Amino acid sequence: MTQETKHPHVAPLTVLETRRTTLREVPFDEVRAIIAGEPAADRWAWAPGYPFDGTVGGAKLVVRMVAADAYRPGFGLYQVVDRASGLAVGDIGFHSAPDAAGEAEIGYGLIEAYQGRGLATEVVEALLAWTFRQPGVTAVRAETDEDHLPSRRVLEKTGFTFLGSDGETRKYAKRREAGS
Repeated sequence: MTQETKHPHVAPLTVLETRRTTLREVPFDEVRAIIAGEPAADRWAWAPGYPFDGTVGGAKLVVRMVAADAYRPGFGLYQVVDRASGLAVGDIGFHSAPDAAGEAEIGYGLIEAYQGRGLATEVVEALLAWTFRQPGVTAVRAETDEDHLPSRRVLEKTGFTFLGSDGETRKYAKRREAGS
């Protein structure tokens, strides 16, 4: 299920539901709060260990996109909210809106206590499904550290194709299926 809500600074925000999580695109004011390390306690609580360095990096990417007028609704940072606890336990998002070739890159992470449960696969699948319904998107790229086997498995389970490695980073891509 997908729903959109209005945001005064950017545009409609996307919310995606999975079986066990809610992927909630982070409003711009909360993006700034993440960078400052201040949870929006009136909206979402953070699980211990969240946010992590990658979260702050993702939030900074959103700030840069907005500042450069390159933000496209839906192609921001999403908090992964565990439905059972109501806590933000990780995030997934885009490094930028799709480029001229229709390609976008994603990144994701979960706090350690929520790893190994199939949640990363679940949230990547949900974001991919949404992404490939967007006009002009032809492919989604992702990278992972060479030695990060769990992340490699997530990408392989969700249909990404291994493109190569520089010895430190493995590159993957998933193309839009014909007719979708």
